[in-house]
Amino acid sequence: MTEFIDVHVHPPVADFLEGPFAPYAPSLRSLDGTPLEPLTAEELADYYRRRNGRAVLLGLDTESVNHMPPLSSPKIADLVATAPDVFIGFGAVDPTKGARAVAQVHEAARLGMRGIATHAAVQGIGPGDRFTYTVWESAADHGLVCLFHTGWTRLGAGMPGGDGVRLEPGRPIHVDGVAARFPELRIIISHFGPMWRDEALTIAMHKGNVWLDLRGSPPLEFDERVLRLIRGPLAGRVLFGSDFPFGDVDRLQADWKLLDMPESLTRRFLHDNAAELLGVSSPAE
Repeated sequence: MTEFIDVHVHPPVADFLEGPFAPYAPSLRSLDGTPLEPLTAEELADYYRRRNGRAVLLGLDTESVNHMPPLSSPKIADLVATAPDVFIGFGAVDPTKGARAVAQVHEAARLGMRGIATHAAVQGIGPGDRFTYTVWESAADHGLVCLFHTGWTRLGAGMPGGDGVRLEPGRPIHVDGVAARFPELRIIISHFGPMWRDEALTIAMHKGNVWLDLRGSPPLEFDERVLRLIRGPLAGRVLFGSDFPFGDVDRLQADWKLLDMPESLTRRFLHDNAAELLGVSSPAE
Protein backbone atom coordinates (compact mmCIF):
# COMPACT_ATOMS: atom_id res chain seq x y z
CA MET A 1 0.00 0.00 0.00
CA THR A 2 1.33 3.43 -0.95
CA GLU A 3 2.17 5.41 2.19
CA PHE A 4 1.83 8.94 0.83
CA ILE A 5 1.24 11.16 -2.18
CA ASP A 6 3.47 14.22 -2.34
CA VAL A 7 1.41 16.83 -4.21
CA HIS A 8 4.23 19.36 -4.48
CA VAL A 9 7.39 18.18 -6.25
CA HIS A 10 9.63 20.28 -8.47
CA PRO A 11 11.54 17.53 -10.31
CA PRO A 12 15.24 18.43 -10.01
CA VAL A 13 16.05 17.18 -13.49
CA ALA A 14 18.25 19.08 -15.91
CA ASP A 15 15.26 20.60 -17.74
CA PHE A 16 14.20 22.27 -14.48
CA LEU A 17 17.59 23.23 -13.03
CA GLU A 18 18.91 24.55 -16.34
CA GLY A 19 15.54 25.99 -17.37
CA PRO A 20 13.06 28.01 -15.28
CA PHE A 21 14.99 27.55 -12.03
CA ALA A 22 18.41 28.59 -13.37
CA PRO A 23 18.08 32.38 -12.81
CA TYR A 24 17.14 31.76 -9.17
CA ALA A 25 19.87 29.27 -8.29
CA PRO A 26 22.00 32.06 -6.73
CA SER A 27 19.17 32.87 -4.32
CA LEU A 28 19.11 29.28 -3.12
CA ARG A 29 22.87 29.31 -2.57
CA SER A 30 22.52 32.57 -0.64
CA LEU A 31 20.00 30.88 1.68
CA ASP A 32 21.80 27.64 2.50
CA GLY A 33 24.97 27.58 0.42
CA THR A 34 24.10 24.26 -1.20
CA PRO A 35 23.63 23.92 -4.96
CA LEU A 36 21.08 21.39 -6.14
CA GLU A 37 22.39 18.24 -7.76
CA PRO A 38 20.40 17.07 -10.79
CA LEU A 39 18.65 13.72 -10.72
CA THR A 40 17.59 11.57 -13.62
CA ALA A 41 13.94 10.61 -13.92
CA GLU A 42 14.85 7.09 -12.82
CA GLU A 43 16.72 8.35 -9.75
CA LEU A 44 13.80 10.55 -8.74
CA ALA A 45 11.38 7.65 -9.17
CA ASP A 46 13.60 5.41 -7.06
CA TYR A 47 13.73 8.09 -4.35
CA TYR A 48 9.95 7.96 -3.98
CA ARG A 49 9.65 4.23 -4.64
CA ARG A 50 12.03 3.46 -1.75
CA ARG A 51 9.77 5.50 0.52
CA ASN A 52 6.64 3.82 -0.84
CA GLY A 53 5.32 7.15 -2.08
CA ARG A 54 4.04 8.84 -5.22
CA ALA A 55 5.02 12.27 -6.51
CA VAL A 56 3.03 14.96 -8.28
CA LEU A 57 5.52 16.57 -10.68
CA LEU A 58 4.85 20.26 -11.27
CA GLY A 59 5.65 22.00 -14.52
CA LEU A 60 6.86 25.60 -14.46
CA ASP A 61 6.81 28.27 -17.15
CA THR A 62 8.67 31.53 -16.40
CA GLU A 63 9.59 32.23 -20.03
CA SER A 64 7.75 35.57 -20.14
CA VAL A 65 9.83 36.83 -17.20
CA ASN A 66 13.31 35.44 -17.76
CA HIS A 67 13.22 33.92 -21.28
CA MET A 68 14.25 30.52 -19.96
CA PRO A 69 12.78 27.38 -21.56
CA PRO A 70 9.88 26.11 -19.44
CA LEU A 71 9.55 22.77 -17.75
CA SER A 72 6.62 22.27 -20.08
CA SER A 73 3.71 19.84 -20.08
CA PRO A 74 5.36 17.63 -22.74
CA LYS A 75 8.49 17.41 -20.58
CA ILE A 76 6.40 16.51 -17.54
CA ALA A 77 4.57 13.89 -19.63
CA ASP A 78 7.91 12.38 -20.63
CA LEU A 79 8.92 12.16 -16.96
CA VAL A 80 5.62 10.55 -15.99
CA ALA A 81 6.06 7.99 -18.77
CA THR A 82 9.32 6.80 -17.20
CA ALA A 83 7.56 5.78 -13.97
CA PRO A 84 3.75 5.93 -14.21
CA ASP A 85 3.51 3.86 -11.02
CA VAL A 86 5.17 6.72 -9.11
CA PHE A 87 4.66 9.97 -11.01
CA ILE A 88 1.52 12.08 -11.54
CA GLY A 89 1.78 15.09 -13.83
CA PHE A 90 0.70 18.72 -13.49
CA GLY A 91 1.34 20.75 -16.62
CA ALA A 92 2.97 24.17 -16.87
CA VAL A 93 0.83 27.23 -17.58
CA ASP A 94 1.84 30.88 -17.66
CA PRO A 95 -1.37 32.95 -17.37
CA THR A 96 0.37 36.05 -18.74
CA LYS A 97 0.44 34.41 -22.19
CA GLY A 98 -3.28 34.93 -22.78
CA ALA A 99 -4.53 32.75 -25.63
CA ARG A 100 -1.29 30.78 -25.56
CA ALA A 101 -1.94 30.02 -21.88
CA VAL A 102 -5.34 28.59 -22.80
CA ALA A 103 -3.57 26.48 -25.43
CA GLN A 104 -1.23 25.26 -22.68
CA VAL A 105 -4.27 24.09 -20.70
CA HIS A 106 -5.57 22.17 -23.72
CA GLU A 107 -2.13 20.66 -24.20
CA ALA A 108 -1.93 19.56 -20.56
CA ALA A 109 -5.31 17.85 -20.83
CA ARG A 110 -4.37 16.15 -24.11
CA LEU A 111 -1.19 14.79 -22.52
CA GLY A 112 -3.07 13.25 -19.60
CA MET A 113 -2.04 15.71 -16.92
CA ARG A 114 -4.16 15.63 -13.75
CA GLY A 115 -3.78 19.36 -13.24
CA ILE A 116 -1.86 22.52 -14.02
CA ALA A 117 0.55 24.58 -11.93
CA THR A 118 1.20 28.33 -11.88
CA HIS A 119 3.50 30.56 -9.82
CA ALA A 120 1.94 33.99 -9.36
CA ALA A 121 4.89 35.65 -7.61
CA VAL A 122 7.38 34.72 -10.32
CA GLN A 123 4.98 35.09 -13.26
CA GLY A 124 3.87 38.45 -11.90
CA ILE A 125 0.11 38.03 -12.13
CA GLY A 126 -2.36 36.84 -9.50
CA PRO A 127 -5.03 34.27 -10.35
CA GLY A 128 -7.74 36.81 -9.50
CA ASP A 129 -6.76 39.06 -12.40
CA ARG A 130 -9.64 38.99 -14.92
CA PHE A 131 -7.11 38.62 -17.73
CA THR A 132 -6.52 35.07 -16.47
CA TYR A 133 -10.15 33.93 -16.22
CA THR A 134 -10.20 32.16 -19.60
CA VAL A 135 -7.35 29.98 -18.34
CA TRP A 136 -9.27 28.81 -15.27
CA GLU A 137 -12.45 28.37 -17.30
CA SER A 138 -10.60 26.10 -19.70
CA ALA A 139 -9.07 24.13 -16.82
CA ALA A 140 -12.52 23.64 -15.32
CA ASP A 141 -13.88 22.47 -18.67
CA HIS A 142 -11.15 19.82 -18.81
CA GLY A 143 -11.59 18.78 -15.17
CA LEU A 144 -8.00 19.76 -14.35
CA VAL A 145 -6.97 20.64 -10.79
CA CYS A 146 -5.30 24.07 -10.50
CA LEU A 147 -2.36 24.39 -8.11
CA PHE A 148 -1.55 27.99 -7.18
CA HIS A 149 1.76 28.77 -5.47
CA THR A 150 1.10 31.33 -2.74
CA GLY A 151 3.00 33.16 -0.01
CA TRP A 152 6.76 33.37 0.36
CA THR A 153 9.06 31.87 -2.25
CA ARG A 154 12.75 31.06 -2.13
CA LEU A 155 12.98 32.05 -5.81
CA GLY A 156 14.81 35.38 -5.70
CA ALA A 157 15.01 35.36 -1.89
CA GLY A 158 18.00 37.22 -0.51
CA MET A 159 18.81 38.86 -3.84
CA PRO A 160 18.63 42.65 -4.34
CA GLY A 161 14.99 43.45 -4.97
CA GLY A 162 14.20 39.75 -4.72
CA ASP A 163 15.51 39.55 -8.30
CA GLY A 164 12.32 41.34 -9.35
CA VAL A 165 9.96 38.75 -7.84
CA ARG A 166 6.97 40.36 -6.08
CA LEU A 167 5.23 38.40 -3.35
CA GLU A 168 1.90 40.25 -3.49
CA PRO A 169 0.52 38.40 -6.57
CA GLY A 170 0.89 35.23 -4.50
CA ARG A 171 -1.51 36.29 -1.74
CA PRO A 172 -4.07 33.53 -1.18
CA ILE A 173 -6.89 36.10 -1.26
CA HIS A 174 -6.45 36.30 -5.03
CA VAL A 175 -7.62 32.67 -5.22
CA ASP A 176 -10.91 33.50 -3.53
CA GLY A 177 -12.51 35.18 -6.54
CA VAL A 178 -11.48 32.32 -8.83
CA ALA A 179 -13.01 29.75 -6.50
CA ALA A 180 -16.23 31.79 -6.36
CA ARG A 181 -16.49 32.37 -10.12
CA PHE A 182 -15.66 28.77 -11.05
CA PRO A 183 -17.22 26.58 -8.34
CA GLU A 184 -16.62 23.45 -10.41
CA LEU A 185 -12.87 24.17 -10.53
CA ARG A 186 -10.86 22.22 -7.96
CA ILE A 187 -8.08 24.38 -6.53
CA ILE A 188 -5.00 23.71 -4.39
CA ILE A 189 -3.62 26.64 -2.40
CA SER A 190 0.00 25.64 -2.11
CA HIS A 191 2.44 26.66 0.63
CA PHE A 192 1.13 27.21 4.11
CA GLY A 193 3.82 29.30 5.76
CA PRO A 194 3.14 32.00 8.35
CA MET A 195 2.69 34.61 5.62
CA TRP A 196 -1.05 35.01 4.91
CA ARG A 197 -1.86 31.70 6.62
CA ASP A 198 -5.15 33.03 7.99
CA GLU A 199 -6.21 34.01 4.46
CA ALA A 200 -5.61 30.51 3.18
CA LEU A 201 -7.47 28.90 6.06
CA THR A 202 -10.41 31.28 5.77
CA ILE A 203 -10.75 30.78 2.01
CA ALA A 204 -10.66 27.00 2.38
CA MET A 205 -13.28 27.18 5.11
CA HIS A 206 -15.53 29.29 2.87
CA LYS A 207 -14.93 27.62 -0.50
CA GLY A 208 -15.57 23.90 -0.66
CA ASN A 209 -13.66 23.59 -3.94
CA VAL A 210 -10.36 24.64 -2.32
CA TRP A 211 -7.76 22.24 -0.87
CA LEU A 212 -4.69 23.19 1.19
CA ASP A 213 -1.17 21.88 0.54
CA LEU A 214 0.30 22.46 3.99
CA ARG A 215 3.91 22.79 2.89
CA GLY A 216 5.43 25.96 4.36
CA SER A 217 5.83 25.21 8.05
CA PRO A 218 6.69 21.94 9.80
CA PRO A 219 3.48 20.35 11.09
CA LEU A 220 4.84 20.35 14.65
CA GLU A 221 4.76 24.17 14.48
CA PHE A 222 1.03 24.37 13.68
CA ASP A 223 -0.90 26.33 16.30
CA GLU A 224 -4.08 25.14 17.96
CA ARG A 225 -6.37 26.88 15.47
CA VAL A 226 -4.73 25.15 12.53
CA LEU A 227 -4.86 21.78 14.26
CA ARG A 228 -8.51 22.24 15.22
CA LEU A 229 -9.52 23.06 11.64
CA ILE A 230 -7.57 20.29 9.96
CA ARG A 231 -8.86 17.77 12.47
CA GLY A 232 -12.40 18.99 11.88
CA PRO A 233 -14.04 20.87 9.00
CA LEU A 234 -10.98 20.79 6.71
CA ALA A 235 -9.99 17.18 7.38
CA GLY A 236 -11.01 16.12 3.87
CA ARG A 237 -9.17 18.93 2.09
CA VAL A 238 -5.69 18.82 3.60
CA LEU A 239 -2.83 17.55 1.43
CA PHE A 240 0.77 16.50 2.02
CA GLY A 241 3.34 18.43 0.00
CA SER A 242 7.10 18.58 0.51
CA ASP A 243 8.26 21.14 -2.10
CA PHE A 244 10.99 18.61 -2.94
CA PRO A 245 13.91 19.14 -3.52
CA PHE A 246 13.60 22.25 -1.35
CA GLY A 247 11.78 20.42 1.44
CA ASP A 248 12.70 17.28 3.39
CA VAL A 249 10.22 14.51 2.56
CA ASP A 250 11.31 12.26 5.43
CA ARG A 251 11.22 14.95 8.09
CA LEU A 252 7.82 16.25 7.04
CA GLN A 253 6.30 12.78 6.98
CA ALA A 254 7.75 12.02 10.40
CA ASP A 255 6.34 15.29 11.79
CA TRP A 256 2.86 14.43 10.59
CA LYS A 257 3.07 11.07 12.33
CA LEU A 258 4.17 12.73 15.59
CA LEU A 259 1.01 14.82 15.80
CA ASP A 260 -1.54 13.58 18.29
CA MET A 261 -4.05 12.42 15.67
CA PRO A 262 -5.81 9.16 14.90
CA GLU A 263 -3.93 7.01 12.41
CA SER A 264 -6.89 7.13 10.04
CA LEU A 265 -6.74 10.94 9.95
CA THR A 266 -2.99 10.97 9.31
CA ARG A 267 -3.60 8.52 6.45
CA ARG A 268 -6.12 10.96 4.96
CA PHE A 269 -3.63 13.82 5.09
CA LEU A 270 -0.71 11.83 3.70
CA HIS A 271 -2.53 9.86 1.03
CA ASP A 272 -6.28 9.47 0.80
CA ASN A 273 -7.32 13.11 0.28
CA ALA A 274 -4.89 13.49 -2.61
CA ALA A 275 -5.86 10.15 -4.13
CA GLU A 276 -9.52 11.18 -4.12
CA LEU A 277 -8.83 14.67 -5.47
CA LEU A 278 -6.60 13.41 -8.29
CA GLY A 279 -8.58 10.30 -9.08
CA VAL A 280 -5.63 7.94 -8.66
CA SER A 281 -5.08 4.68 -6.85
CA SER A 282 -1.96 2.86 -5.79
CA PRO A 283 -0.83 0.13 -8.19
CA ALA A 284 -1.21 -2.55 -5.50
CA GLU A 285 -4.62 -1.32 -4.31
